[in-house]
Amino acid sequence: MAEQSDRMISFMDQPLIGIIFHDKGQDVVHYFAEDFEADAASSRYGVQEALALAGAWSDLNWDDIEKGLDSIRHESQPTPPFSL
Repeated sequence: MAEQSDRMISFMDQPLIGIIFHDKGQDVVHYFAEDFEADAASSRYGVQEALALAGAWSDLNWDDIEKGLDSIRHESQPTPPFSL
């Protein structure tokens, strides 16, 4: 577990950037004093979330899903043409 501190020091004219992350079932806020640090952390977190989604449906049977989608496609009425 990362060491936590309840104290942060910054210059008066330096804004703090708070980014909410979801970590182990809890929302936590990470504070940054520099834009480039906040951007880098946000990008890393976004990539990690996207990679986690890659295996989200790995336990599903693709043949069943494909058959279900195909039946939906054949049973649905096409959208009638429209004009603007």
